[in-house]
Amino acid sequence: MEDLARNYQEKQSELTGFVDSIKKLEAQLQENTTVYNELERIDGDSNIYKQIGPTLVKQTQEEAKTNVQTRLDFIKKEIARVENQIEGSKVEFAKLKSAIVQAQTEAASKANASS
Repeated sequence: MEDLARNYQEKQSELTGFVDSIKKLEAQLQENTTVYNELERIDGDSNIYKQIGPTLVKQTQEEAKTNVQTRLDFIKKEIARVENQIEGSKVEFAKLKSAIVQAQTEAASKANASS
């Protein structure tokens, strides 16, 4: 019974971690989407700079859009991966919950039988 409770708590912590990851990824997705939309709006002859460490490096609009689109694609794949992990974790979580209920029922039955 203690093992089941410990596993339940571990799965609960794991699920919380996945939810936190999704929140961070969605914030990054929103930020990068905003950047991409801004790149779409500016003139083709505008200066665009990318910060690399403490240095600003000039980029073409196409390079900047390609880089941001690559990040967007990566973030979307990460969100999908974490969502799959959440679904798998929910299934395991439900199994553990069922096993705990069953163990409690069995313990109650034994307690009633011995009375």
